[in-house]
Amino acid sequence: MRRRLLALLTATLLLAALGPAQAIPHRFADLHWGADRSEAHPTLTRLGWRFTRQAAYGDAVYAGTVAGHPARATLKYDLLGRLVAVDLRVTPPADRILAVYRTMRSALTLQYGPPAYTQASFRPPYREGDGREVEALKSQHAILDTVWVDRDALNLDMRSGVQLDVNTVPFGKLEVQQFSLSNDWTEEYQRRAGPAEENF
Repeated sequence: MRRRLLALLTATLLLAALGPAQAIPHRFADLHWGADRSEAHPTLTRLGWRFTRQAAYGDAVYAGTVAGHPARATLKYDLLGRLVAVDLRVTPPADRILAVYRTMRSALTLQYGPPAYTQASFRPPYREGDGREVEALKSQHAILDTVWVDRDALNLDMRSGVQLDVNTVPFGKLEVQQFSLSNDWTEEYQRRAGPAEENF
């Protein structure tokens, strides 16, 4: 999570230096930031997602499909019950993970334009194009990570972003994660993390 927040912050600072541009709200499906549960639930179910359970902090978990593969979307709400982030996890078979990541990356690029930040890095003995990319990802010797952030980054009420990456989960499995967040997620994340400890 810290890597995600650092990447989004870095991208925001870079884009702020580029000057203002037309803001594009980065959101999941047709959900609006700040929507309450009574608005978000029917919107998501109309798109074929099925509510599965209530999670910690009052978040709502839905099951569906993305790119033809099982997916889980967790809608994250703040204390006032307003939608502030969506954590989407797609779990294709390992031999499809790269194709699904690329498909989702292409779709997000088509929707939001070129990413603010992208990384595809491999540590020895692996390298991109060697046919062992999935093995590298499973052994955490590779990073696939792309971030989109509003170019209107100085307008805090409009700022939002999306991060897409590949994660290793227990038992050596891989998933594609798309984390969509509003500007209000930072405050909610800090609330959930609890008070910061001071170092003396």
